[in-house]
Amino acid sequence: MKKILFILAIVTTAYGQSYYSDTSSVEDKRQYTFVKLDYFGLNDEYETPYFVFKGKKPGPVMILDGGIHGDEIASYMACDSIVKYLNLYSGTLIVIPKTNIKACNINERQVNLDFNHAFPGDLQSDTYEYRLAYEFMWLVDSVKPDLIINLHEARTKWNPKALSDPEKAYGQIVISCVQPFEDLLIRAVDNMNKNIPEGDFRYHTHYYSYREYSSLDNFVSKFNIKSYTVESYRGFAIEDRVKLQLIAALQFMKEIGLDHYYPEVNWK
Repeated sequence: MKKILFILAIVTTAYGQSYYSDTSSVEDKRQYTFVKLDYFGLNDEYETPYFVFKGKKPGPVMILDGGIHGDEIASYMACDSIVKYLNLYSGTLIVIPKTNIKACNINERQVNLDFNHAFPGDLQSDTYEYRLAYEFMWLVDSVKPDLIINLHEARTKWNPKALSDPEKAYGQIVISCVQPFEDLLIRAVDNMNKNIPEGDFRYHTHYYSYREYSSLDNFVSKFNIKSYTVESYRGFAIEDRVKLQLIAALQFMKEIGLDHYYPEVNWK
């Protein structure tokens, strides 16, 4: 992966820290991107940072989240890399690297219960995952994005027989709870596979039936927002898993019209 020099000018505002990043070492990439660091769950045990990228030009809005399960480390490593190296020219991108920050910080799937089974949440619950899910839903509703991409990892790799057991997660799938598959999903998976070596690394579309407790299903059913879950295979080397997550996330950005620059993701 190419290394890009970023010059950061830090400005303090009433909303926290703001950053202007300039990919000034790239001859034709001298535009600026406004990035605001913000939080949800303020003053709670799960106080969670996220980053709001604003391009100079208007455009679609996308949320990218990682770390819903705290031991799926490639998801938040990919988000961290996007935060560090992305230059966004149009639209808005919100990146939440460690959505369940408590589980991520101890490298465990969950603390009390599976956070992805806590939706739509309950702000009055004694169990923090339900409060966190409620606040995540509130953030989504307040932003009203055009697309939400959820980054995950799976312990089982996709194979042709996977279609006989659709109610299971596999590595190298992109999950939808909608059928027939939307054109956006089909196009994105086809195009991301053009940048991935043939064989086990390629992604596949995958249908999961509706789950009332799932983040993805709540985003779709309650807000009518397109949302997909990207699963990379945990049996691959970590550097390959991060590359796969990056290729998927960046391709979805491209498909919905977020004009951006990010250093090319190359396979050795």
